[in-house]
Amino acid sequence: MQANNRHPQTEFDLAIVNGCVIDVVGEKITKKNIGIKDGKIAKLTDGNILGKKVIDAEGLLVSPGFIDFHSHIDGNEFSAICMAMQGGTTTLGGERELRSTNISRVEEGFIINQGFFISQSFVLRHAVGIEDPKRPATRDEIQAMVALARTFLENGAFGISFALELIPGTSFDELLAIAKVAKEFERPIIVHIRKDGEEGLQYFEEIISVAKLTGVSVQILQLMYMVGIGGVMETALEIIEDARAQGLDIMADSGVYYAYSACIGTGIFEPGWENEYRNTSIEDLVISSGIHVGEHCTKELFDILRKDFPQTLVSVFVCDEEAIPVALVKDYVFVSTNAAEGPHYPGVGAPEVSGTFPRLLGRYVREKKILTLMEAIKKITIYPANRFGLKDIGYIGEGTNADLVIFDEKTIIDQSDFVNRGNPNEPPEGISFVLVNGQIVVEHGKLTKNKSAGRFIRR
Repeated sequence: MQANNRHPQTEFDLAIVNGCVIDVVGEKITKKNIGIKDGKIAKLTDGNILGKKVIDAEGLLVSPGFIDFHSHIDGNEFSAICMAMQGGTTTLGGERELRSTNISRVEEGFIINQGFFISQSFVLRHAVGIEDPKRPATRDEIQAMVALARTFLENGAFGISFALELIPGTSFDELLAIAKVAKEFERPIIVHIRKDGEEGLQYFEEIISVAKLTGVSVQILQLMYMVGIGGVMETALEIIEDARAQGLDIMADSGVYYAYSACIGTGIFEPGWENEYRNTSIEDLVISSGIHVGEHCTKELFDILRKDFPQTLVSVFVCDEEAIPVALVKDYVFVSTNAAEGPHYPGVGAPEVSGTFPRLLGRYVREKKILTLMEAIKKITIYPANRFGLKDIGYIGEGTNADLVIFDEKTIIDQSDFVNRGNPNEPPEGISFVLVNGQIVVEHGKLTKNKSAGRFIRR
């Protein structure tokens, strides 16, 4: 496993030789050499090739770059570096905000590819003057949001996101009207349902009704952190499968950790929030940012933080770890990270920003054998690429983007952990090289100086 410089007049900018290439389209792994030129895969061959730089991937797997379609990285360089270190080469965000400064940061030079959804909850509502998350929109406000959503989709947004639990004032009429715009452009809606745990099951029908009435594609976000709680995952999956059997285009995704993260001031923690979970108390919240980082909440601290420091991140240990494989084995359930939720900087945050993909491949493929390697790789490459219309990304073929991860299937594993137990930003083991648009951003497991390989992507 080496990267060597060759004579500058060779055929390719970069050659990857002796690696076993994961073909997610043909569902096979074969030894191939890859020639990269101008950020694209120019050659995929059994024959010998040379490049200005050569990576010897003997004994390693070469995968399409991992795609994270549910993150809050949104132009945050540190968060994007964490994502790159775990093999993430493309991320989609915008579920919380979409500021011109975020887009400018990406356009000026970003380590990974970044695209955006448009948020009904935090962009469209604010744009028409709705500040109270509990207030329903008027008919005129809904029409104004419809017009704005159309403009954002015309300009390349990948879909429309709805954070219904955080914005309880969203009426069914508002949800339906904006979902119709997504259908008009054949873009999906991504939905965070209104409640967690057993209480959340009743709100699936709302989303299913929208799909029936509009024909829109629906992505239900983060099953593990919504209904991987209180023993209700299997029931939630049955509801989704019944809807799919009716011909509705409803899919979902899941994380691979057993605690979710949220800012303490959000509507998730309104009085009575514990009733959504079984056997839960305020001590199940671990403070994950700020001066109290790593401490378990007390009633006094909870009240102070909600009132005076509402952006404080907490990790909520209420999920059923045994629910993770129940969701993962379903072919309509992909894997996403929820990376960089809330404040994220060195020493704070949650482990998914640095460990989701290695944990999937190390723990749930190699150790537990819940999925085959091919099944897992498809959930983080070709499946989300097809779902969200990512062109020339998600598979390895001549002419595709040279977004690649070179890793050791025998050692890949996450090293990040929750703040009360370790470093949430610890890089994983087993990832040797990460390429974004043909440029090496991780080499021999270390970050390179190249932090502008990515690009701003539009649908």
